[in-house]
Parts: sequence; structure tokens; C-alpha cells
Amino acid sequence: MTTQYYGHVVSYLDAKVAFPTGGFSHSSGLESALRHHGVTNTDELRRFLVCSLENTGSMSLPFVAAAHGSCLDDTKLVALDKITQCCLTNHVANRASARQGCSLLDTSSKAYRIEHLERLADHLPHCHHAVVFGALCGILGIHKIPTLTTFLYNTLRNILAAAVRLDIIGPVQAQVVQTDIQIHIQDIITRNLERKVEEAAVMYPVIDCMQNSHDIMFAKLFYS
Repeated sequence: MTTQYYGHVVSYLDAKVAFPTGGFSHSSGLESALRHHGVTNTDELRRFLVCSLENTGSMSLPFVAAAHGSCLDDTKLVALDKITQCCLTNHVANRASARQGCSLLDTSSKAYRIEHLERLADHLPHCHHAVVFGALCGILGIHKIPTLTTFLYNTLRNILAAAVRLDIIGPVQAQVVQTDIQIHIQDIITRNLERKVEEAAVMYPVIDCMQNSHDIMFAKLFYS
């Protein structure tokens, strides 16, 4: 990691939770799973979390890694963004990804005032979250493994935050569950580290199907 970007890396990892990137607007399918009785207790919540992490590892991490490696190549990033658009056939996940990616790119370009970040906002057609996240971490000088780890950790943390807001679990118990589940992150990274964008796939489609039905619910707390 270069000295030039050290301050950016520290501020990014410390302050990302404060970025208005829309994380509290999305439950990653948990709200729909709750309403459709896919999650009815803490044990089922734990299984939902592990399956969601597995899906993130097999579907999103290849795009994060590819964007990280091509962070200074706008042409490749645009291509990755377009491929992500085609791969996210779940319209709810697609919409959430684009919204979170746009918010992350907008706030980070304003916070860090790096010319390349500001330019990306005009180049990326969809601004999908995995592509923006990987490119952003690469531009900030964050190494690949910490980037993938942080992406998975954010997935876990955001779903648990949604679980607390949905009153499935209390905040203290959520911290316990997070501690228990996050031990899977390194294994998921190891198994998907060499997975290419062309091999990206959802391993647990039931999770995807439940999220896809989010829009048909009569009342909902989350946007996705």
C-alpha cells in the first residue's frame, strides 16, 4: 500500500458506515423472506445469512475482484458494469445494486476528490455496486483480499442491521450472530478467489427468488 493513499484507506474503512449509500434501504431479500415464512427464527436467520454470503461470494466477488484489478481502465470497468447488468436478472437485486453503486460513487468522489473517481460517474452506464466497490478500493490503494473481505463483511452487517429493524433479532444478539457467521468469510473468499466473471452464479436460488418477490408485498419497510 502506498503512502500516498494511506490516509484515504484509513478514512474509507473507518467512515464508510457513515456514507449515505442506501444500505438501510435494502434488506437483501430478508424482509421478503420474513413475510413468506422463509425466516421464522434465529436459526433460519443464520442459514439465510450464510446462504446470502455464499451467493455474494459466487456472484458478486468475481466482479469486485475484476473491477479492482482494472480500476484504472475505464473501458474494462464499463464492460464489467454492462456484464453485471446482464447477470443480475433479479430485478430487485439489479435495482438495489445500481442505486447503492451510484450512491457510493457519488459520495466517495465528493469525499476523496480523486479525479478518476469523478470521471467514473460519467462513464459507468449502470454503476453497479460490486463494480464501483472494487474500482474504488483499487483506486484508493486497498489490496485485493481486504477489499473482498470488506465487501462480504458489509453484506453480513447490512442484512443483520435489517434484521434488527425488522425486529427478527435484538441488537446484542445480532452482534453475537455476526461474530459467529463472519468466520465463514475467509473460506468463501478462498473458494471464489479464482472464479472468473464468466463463472459468476447464484448458488442458493431460493434466496434470490424470495428477494425477487419483494415488490409484490402489500406493505414493506425496505426498498428491496
